[in-house]
Amino acid sequence: MAHSPRRMRRVACSLAVVIVGACTVEGDEVTVPDADPIVFRDTVYPILLRDCSFTACHGDAARFFTVFGPGRARFDPATDIDAPPTAEELAQTYARARSMLISPAGIKRSPLLRKPLAVSAGGAGHDGTDPWGGAIYLSKGDPSYQAILSWAVAGGAQ
Repeated sequence: MAHSPRRMRRVACSLAVVIVGACTVEGDEVTVPDADPIVFRDTVYPILLRDCSFTACHGDAARFFTVFGPGRARFDPATDIDAPPTAEELAQTYARARSMLISPAGIKRSPLLRKPLAVSAGGAGHDGTDPWGGAIYLSKGDPSYQAILSWAVAGGAQ
């Protein structure tokens, strides 16, 4: 699907606002984790799509941390609900996930890693639960949690 230059500029500007608006500033330096977009696309995105993007949760386009994709909220509402993720959806979800790695206490204490983790395992508490009413990840040993952690830490170990 071809997009107009105007639409592409709008998407690029939106991404810049999301990334810059979510950065922390220490002195004059802005630090954004340099998390690998390929690992995100191939490993982390499918986990977030499966575990976090229910329509009542992060599959709702009204939320800041929206996971756009098939069967969920679409970045462009004209996109068929079952179509594969678009480049825009991957870019938007990547930028938002990356911004959720920012924490003055370091990446391991960031919202992306603490919110879905059970409080008993060091999590921060989260309004969302899995379909059975539990925390998304009960322990730091959960393979999905480990995949997200590995991606996050590789991109900017703190």
